[in-house]
Amino acid sequence: MAKQIWTLLIVAPLIVACASGIERPSPTRQLLLSSSGDIVKKINISFTPEAQKELADNLKFNQNTLLDTVRRALQARNLYDENNPHATKTVDIVMTNIRIRSSFNAFMWGFMAGADKLNGDVVVRDDKGTDLNHFSVYADYALGGLAGAQDEARMGWLYEKFAQLTVQSLVGDVTASANGAGK
Repeated sequence: MAKQIWTLLIVAPLIVACASGIERPSPTRQLLLSSSGDIVKKINISFTPEAQKELADNLKFNQNTLLDTVRRALQARNLYDENNPHATKTVDIVMTNIRIRSSFNAFMWGFMAGADKLNGDVVVRDDKGTDLNHFSVYADYALGGLAGAQDEARMGWLYEKFAQLTVQSLVGDVTASANGAGK
């Protein structure tokens, strides 16, 4: 019995340590991008008023790094080319929630200090500004100890996961979690 309790105490924090997912507002038809013609020309990032206020407390968040990570993920699938004259799509990312723990809190308290979070709404528009696809992406990271104390590791995971889920949803990858859970 004692062994089972210790196992539960060790495994439980790992289960709740990282979460990510995609949420769609409704089951309406969404344009899916394909490298045969739906090329993104521009990616923008902005912040809701609430997220803008959160930036002051989250100096470790770098919007340029997030943009670069999303851009690289799209380029890897041949879906982004700012110099392509046929590229007409714009991806707008509106950050809705940003929370990054201090290194001390991440190390000492782990998931008990809450999770690091990057939440945002993603909208794809054509060259006329018509919404073609929209969804919300969230990535949470709550590991502690040495894994949580390394800011670059935590932030890198958050940026990569946010980009991965964004691209998966844009291309209709069935492995993307549309209902919320996933690593």
